[in-house]
Amino acid sequence: MKNSALFSSKRPIIGMIHLLPLPEAPLYQGNLDAIYERAMREAAALQSAGVDALIVENLGDEPYLPAELTPAQLALMAAITRDVIRAVSIPVGVNCQFNAWQSEIAVAHASRAAFIRVEVFVDTVLMAQGLVHPCSAQIRRYQQTLGAQNVALWADIQTKYTRNILPQTIEQSALDAQAAGADVLIVTGAATGKATPLDVVAQVKQVASIPVVVGSGTNAANVTQVLSVADGAIVGSSLKEGGRAENEVSSQAAKAFMAAARQA
Repeated sequence: MKNSALFSSKRPIIGMIHLLPLPEAPLYQGNLDAIYERAMREAAALQSAGVDALIVENLGDEPYLPAELTPAQLALMAAITRDVIRAVSIPVGVNCQFNAWQSEIAVAHASRAAFIRVEVFVDTVLMAQGLVHPCSAQIRRYQQTLGAQNVALWADIQTKYTRNILPQTIEQSALDAQAAGADVLIVTGAATGKATPLDVVAQVKQVASIPVVVGSGTNAANVTQVLSVADGAIVGSSLKEGGRAENEVSSQAAKAFMAAARQA
């Protein structure tokens, strides 16, 4: 399985590099250097704290379009991701909001990233900006076209900020995603920073034969519980100044979190 080394000996913690708003996003400040510099500071701080992997994500581009990135955004994401990969010695993934799966595969393939996070892989969902269709059939074919089969697919199931159109259990979504070629499953809470229900994670674990990671709400106080159930955790807000996702990574908070995670 792709990324098997990441899960072979421990339950990995994946830290988030939340990019400042990109060009053409509503909150873009007109300073490309600031976007690069903060991303590199966060990469260095997170690796120093001891996280096992990173995800580069365009968090600052809210409100997200249910579509692909623009050419300018795509180019910048690829360039920053490549710089981060060259600066660290841990695996790096890509997440392009919201469910911009074609952009994700293209960025990962061009930058040599190890994996991507796909929010809507097999579920048909409704979000604030409209209907989002699943992409598993298309993304697997695009992988084949690009020769990017080495890029692992980390798939959310019934993801945060959305409502499923089809009334099916999360276990069925997990089975659908696994059958469609997901390499890792992600279970989240209702929103960024909101705790992921561990009973739901346990339900998914019962039917899945691939790793299941928690995608939101893990902090130093609950990381022992999270890692007693899940195979790993994606962590953003808890590693930031003031515990807010939009703020920069706090070296102190990241080190304190990782100390708690390693004790777990």
